Amino acid sequence: MIDVSAVFFVTESEYPKLQAACPIDFPFTYMEFIERVEDGIRQMKESITIEKCYVNVDEFLAWCRETKIEPDNKARAKYALLFHAQSVNLKTSF
Repeated sequence: MIDVSAVFFVTESEYPKLQAACPIDFPFTYMEFIERVEDGIRQMKESITIEKCYVNVDEFLAWCRETKIEPDNKARAKYALLFHAQSVNLKTSF
């Protein structure tokens, strides 16, 4: 069995929304964001398969409001896993 994890990822057009919602977490440019994500994926790819989940920031923020959680790193990780699970029709219970 291959372990798969999901990484929260946004397009360049969505990135300013993410920066506005989480300015402390994303003070860098979009290119730096990509480099950081890719570097993290490279570090983990020996032991796990990583899939980028291209997220709509407005939908993520709406989910955060609905679930009453802050849009922090933990929320982004959980949302990416939920997003991935829905895209492959997995049953989830987080």
